[in-house]
Amino acid sequence: MHAESYSDIGVQYSHIDRDQSELLQSIQNERVKLKTTRDDNNRKLQEEVLQMKILLKKKEAEDIARAEREITKLKKYRKKLYLSLKRERKQKKIQRERAIRAKRDHIVALIDLSSQKMKVYQGNKLKHQWRVSTARKGYSTPVGKYKPQSLEKMHYSKLYHNSPMPYTVFFSGNYAIHGTNSISRLGRRASHGCVRLHPKNAKVLYSMIQKSGKNNTEIKITY
Repeated sequence: MHAESYSDIGVQYSHIDRDQSELLQSIQNERVKLKTTRDDNNRKLQEEVLQMKILLKKKEAEDIARAEREITKLKKYRKKLYLSLKRERKQKKIQRERAIRAKRDHIVALIDLSSQKMKVYQGNKLKHQWRVSTARKGYSTPVGKYKPQSLEKMHYSKLYHNSPMPYTVFFSGNYAIHGTNSISRLGRRASHGCVRLHPKNAKVLYSMIQKSGKNNTEIKITY
């Protein structure tokens, strides 16, 4: 009886040892699982952190690239604006110089029919004073303010027997200022309506108008 009791007790102890061993193994397995889970979570976390760093770095690179593009655009715009302002300043300077030169070179040929004289002003300064011949009786020389229309170094009149008209400055239709061979008649009314000058004087006026420009020349005919 005692032997059986001891045997039962041994069996019970055996069961306890087995249960304890199984419990320890279970605990060990749980520890392994927990460690594996923790390691997996840490690895995932590290991967996520790494991915986040990559994304942040990529975004940072994109932001830098975008900023560099904007800076490049601004530099180009600044250069374009600078060149535009430079051209504008240069153009204004040229215009001022042209205006000053035009004012300085502005020519006024003032023809007085009563005195049969021409006064030539340049930049408000009297440069020349010459005798002329304007329309004789039966003809007329138009009175008023005119601009030269065309210049011809030598023109032959189609209205009056192909007469030579050196250094011709047309100012109104067929009316012109030109040189004449009838030098002895200068200072008197002798033409068909044109304004005659000594050929040398006509050449001077012609050259002045050529240099200053037709638009910068006025022809005024008065009584």
